[in-house]
Amino acid sequence: MTITPVAADLEVISVGAERILLRRVHGHLEYQACEELQRRIWGEEDIARVPLLDMVTAQENGGYVLGAFTADGDLAGFVFSFPGVTSDGEVKQCSVLAAVAPEFQNLGLGYQLKQYQARLAARHGFRLITWTFDPLSGRNVVFNLNKLGAVGVDYVVNAYGVGLGLNAGLETDRLLVAWHVPPVPRQRDQGGGTPVNDIRFNRHDLPVPAWSTPDCDDHTVLLKVPWDVYAISARDRELAISWRHTGRDLLGGYLGRGYRAVGLRVHERGAPPTYVLHRGRS
Repeated sequence: MTITPVAADLEVISVGAERILLRRVHGHLEYQACEELQRRIWGEEDIARVPLLDMVTAQENGGYVLGAFTADGDLAGFVFSFPGVTSDGEVKQCSVLAAVAPEFQNLGLGYQLKQYQARLAARHGFRLITWTFDPLSGRNVVFNLNKLGAVGVDYVVNAYGVGLGLNAGLETDRLLVAWHVPPVPRQRDQGGGTPVNDIRFNRHDLPVPAWSTPDCDDHTVLLKVPWDVYAISARDRELAISWRHTGRDLLGGYLGRGYRAVGLRVHERGAPPTYVLHRGRS
């Protein structure tokens, strides 16, 4: 994939057979296209919705609404963030969402949008981008931790209340990640680590929490989780709620003791994926 700068803050990339222009969103019709894309992806009731008013305000005050446009001018995806300040007084970009149209998913466009966001943030003097996502959505964990190289630093309990739409019936716990920009490639996972829990499968072939220990002090600990809490919720809501609380107790507990989530090991033959947590800064 080639990246061609065409002007300040504009880039052209190749996604599949398409030439895609990355640039700031502007004009009410393009912001409305961002609203419509959110509806297409998450539906009318889901919490992951940002209105035109918020996007315009952020764009005009140090934030980013960055779109990916086809040669015909259609919106293929966008990312949205606004400036904020950490508890230590460091200025950062707070990234709210990244949306990619279904026909452009699994082609690397989401990754390119985030990298474009990182390049602009670094160019404009930012050194940190943060965002949150569901810690029991394996696809998102792999994208954010493994592919982008962000680090899970905090666990947020029920950030937005009990959800609707995709989140229906589940408390909206979130993993807060820190992404230092410009991104630095992370060292390859060397393996090893101490398991702190296990999973068994019930007669419906659904993963069930087994034993766990919340107080291991080894440098690297391994936490097994289900791949998709929403798939579980569609079949057994109570089990999904149980997993929400298990993740809260274990992942939240270890992060609260100074561990950092640095990756997710994905295993073959249907074995549960495993969070890799390192003690201290990573």
